[in-house]
Amino acid sequence: MAWPLQYQTGVTGWDRHKAFVGYTLFTHLPGAGAPEAGVTPDRVDLLNMMGHPVHSWKIPYPAWHPRLQPNGNLVLMVKCTRHPEGYPDFSEYPMGGSSGMLMELDWNSNILFEYLDPTMHHDFRKLENGNYIYLGLEKVPPDLAKKVRGGQKGTEHKDGTMFCDYFREINASGQTVWEWHGIDHFDPDIDIIGPIHFRKEWSHINDVDVMPDGNILSDSRYTDGAFIIDRGSGDIIWRWGNVAYLDPESGQIECRDVTDPKTMGGPHDAHIIADGLPGAGHMLIYDNGQYVYSSRALEVNIHTGEVVWGSNAGSGIDGYVKGRAHFSPFISGADRMPNGNTLICCGANGLIFEMTPQREIVWQFVRAEANYEAKEHWGIFRAYRYSPEYCNRFSELPSPA
Repeated sequence: MAWPLQYQTGVTGWDRHKAFVGYTLFTHLPGAGAPEAGVTPDRVDLLNMMGHPVHSWKIPYPAWHPRLQPNGNLVLMVKCTRHPEGYPDFSEYPMGGSSGMLMELDWNSNILFEYLDPTMHHDFRKLENGNYIYLGLEKVPPDLAKKVRGGQKGTEHKDGTMFCDYFREINASGQTVWEWHGIDHFDPDIDIIGPIHFRKEWSHINDVDVMPDGNILSDSRYTDGAFIIDRGSGDIIWRWGNVAYLDPESGQIECRDVTDPKTMGGPHDAHIIADGLPGAGHMLIYDNGQYVYSSRALEVNIHTGEVVWGSNAGSGIDGYVKGRAHFSPFISGADRMPNGNTLICCGANGLIFEMTPQREIVWQFVRAEANYEAKEHWGIFRAYRYSPEYCNRFSELPSPA
């Protein structure tokens, strides 16, 4: 089969009878730098089903990914170099996903809230009580770092430093009201770094989801697993997908079969499917599939640990080399639609597609322009599809279809 000389971009396919009609929130992955406000303004677009922007927000910093609120406000994490007094400066330790500021904008791009923290990275949520929760990084004490198992030997930061994640909830005044620290709750004998990952970080958490019962669902890229935190005690009460484990008889680190559907490789975007949606109460997660060179969205019953649905596209190095496999080794996510379809962001390839429960692709969007300031030129961190009834400001927009 001959390779094409040109590739389609924008919306490259749309089944009007099977796709869920709505507006898709989209922005490109930011560049490696973090410019000061006003130097390199960025934008977030709301796309119709043809991939055309029908509303845009102008933002003063490059954004990781935004979330739209029902009132039309946009909450997003942005890359910012401003350094507030009293916060540690980790700029000499470059790590993926670092940002520095949480912002909320109104429908017209006016800034309503901003909060600086140079340790902030990857993900956030605005809670129903008006508070915000986000991810941050802190150093692992040297004595504890020595006990952390797994990973590639000698791949800590150049001075031997290892980092771990924390969650912080703040109120609208920026006051901390709750924290959880991985260094206090991860277990070196259970939360073992997978053999393909560096030891610069113990966990490399990349998302936060507050469950209906108040507990926290998240995932750790470096330990290849999802987990649930008991909000009251801070204990990790559920784990799923991890590859590396400590054999109790030999005392050696072993690896589970990476082709087992219940293992993952470097996952992202673990969250509970919301009430009212098909699969409500199950976990939806993007398994990047780093061990098998094939990515998939997974729906998992957290009570039984069984895989309920997956966008399985096969696995193996052959499909990756030939360029025809669905494979994004980093970033990416998945979101369940009201009609039962799943919107999947294959982030490394600048690709967003909608898949039916029968694994039929019924809508596809390919990012048209590269950002050569970014390490990943075509990257999209995540994307979300909103129904026409989701936001009261949508009445001002043309129909999405």
